[in-house]
Amino acid sequence: MDSDMSMPAGSDTSNPPDDGSMQKFPAFEGKDLDGNTVKSDELFSGNAVTVVNFWFTTCNPCVGELAELDALNKELAEKGGSLIGVNTFTLDEAKDVLAKKSATYQNVYFASDGEAGKFTTNIFAYPTTYVVDRNGNIVGDPIVGAITEKKQAETLQKLIDQTLAADMG
Repeated sequence: MDSDMSMPAGSDTSNPPDDGSMQKFPAFEGKDLDGNTVKSDELFSGNAVTVVNFWFTTCNPCVGELAELDALNKELAEKGGSLIGVNTFTLDEAKDVLAKKSATYQNVYFASDGEAGKFTTNIFAYPTTYVVDRNGNIVGDPIVGAITEKKQAETLQKLIDQTLAADMG
């Protein structure tokens, strides 16, 4: 399937001014853990809402929320959305941990020297979760901490609902 690459990758690497404008999630072309190509523009445009969760395998809260994230992905699928994980360190271990936790949602990785790779260097707490709309805009603030915690779960649900409502127009 050939996609129209209308937006040049890496066209803006600076942070936008804080004038209320939406911040774009950095464009990426990566692979999932099965080796399939994943392009951010296709991923985001194909979903009413995409939840992007950054995690790593030796982070206990990260691993602790995998079952909840998997359940959330199934809920989102019914509403035209999806959840993806971005494991920032250990790919081989990630496959094992996901399998042990029966987490079936897509996990992706991308080059550390690209726009999205540089973006991950600004994530200092794990897990961190972003909500992204169909246009690739980050909705609200990143959610730091596991969604197994009530406050994080409520914030995430609010952002998802807001994004779905805006998508329906």
